[in-house]
Amino acid sequence: MAAATKTVEEVLREGGFTAFHRRIVAITGFAWTFVAFEIIIISLVLPVIGAEFGIFDLLTFTATDPVQYGAIAAATLVGSFIGSLVLGRVADARGRRTVFLLSILWYSVFTAATALSWNIASVIGFRLLAGLGLGGMLVVDPAILSEFLPPQSRGRFMVLLDFFWPLGFLLAIGFWWLFIVSGVTVAGIDPWRVLFVAAAFPALIAAIARLAIPESPFYYARHGRLAESASVLTRITGKPVDPASLTKEQTVPMAPMRALFRGGLRRRSGVTISTWIALNFSYYGLFLWLPTILPGFGVAELAQTSYVGLFLVASALAQFPGYLASMVLVERWGRKRTLALFLILGGVSGLVFATASTFAVVLVGLAFVSFFNLGAWGAVYPYTSELFPTQYRATGF
Repeated sequence: MAAATKTVEEVLREGGFTAFHRRIVAITGFAWTFVAFEIIIISLVLPVIGAEFGIFDLLTFTATDPVQYGAIAAATLVGSFIGSLVLGRVADARGRRTVFLLSILWYSVFTAATALSWNIASVIGFRLLAGLGLGGMLVVDPAILSEFLPPQSRGRFMVLLDFFWPLGFLLAIGFWWLFIVSGVTVAGIDPWRVLFVAAAFPALIAAIARLAIPESPFYYARHGRLAESASVLTRITGKPVDPASLTKEQTVPMAPMRALFRGGLRRRSGVTISTWIALNFSYYGLFLWLPTILPGFGVAELAQTSYVGLFLVASALAQFPGYLASMVLVERWGRKRTLALFLILGGVSGLVFATASTFAVVLVGLAFVSFFNLGAWGAVYPYTSELFPTQYRATGF
């Protein structure tokens, strides 16, 4: 009988990057694309939804009921906050796979249900419910991906997951232009309703594809289920792994969430929360309102829909090199230093953008905000995934 000398991490390191990893990156990335699609679509169709229900004036491009108008934009984020807290805990206690499967299914159902909205309250309700599933995806997807990847590849492929985000951004702009700006209709259905169905369908396909993904080998090993952990590791590496050769992962009883703010985890949690608040505030605060605020810069070109579309495309395209730079730097320079650099330069770019008064400066400022903000997102996932022990990882996210 083989001696129990290897940890899951060591087996993953020795196995290297395999075809299994390509599949799981593709499956999680596909879902990431349409999460971005749906989030950006909200910002693009919000004026149209508001106009249909009498809370937005398209002629003056202002909200006649700012509270309800803002509630529609915020509902998904509120739901996501709740979902991340609850489902992150469930994933740590009961395993990643269940939440990995159910969160995207829940999300796709209520995203599609948004198309059936009959008043403002129903729009807000469906967006809140969809956000619950979104919150589960945002914490569990990176957690489970990080636990399948070999440590020497983890940083760059965690960044690669975020590389799928601007693809969804560009798709959202394309669909917005086709259905909202150009006025293409399907069976006489309101274009904004078609867009929510379009966002839900690929998410449902992604939910089906996720059935092929097993439970995390770390989760099995932590619970002493070494035969199952070895079976998953065999699938991942393509090489037989003897259960008797595995050591059980250190088991720490599931503690209340306040344990994240005790001892050695207190500082980590504080830094992580501050960083994620800054990133979420800057990203969603900008891009959820970008189509609405651009005309307010007082630049003549930004009053034209074609130029707004150009700005959106430019901001999406700038995200790709941001991710690429982050992907290289997190491996060569380190997660923390890369994240700090991108956060600082993102803040400087935001100041330039916010104070711009000419077309060129607004465009360049927005491009640099996108570059550094999304590069920071690429660095924060591998950084966060390695800050917390396995039993707290999804909750930490």
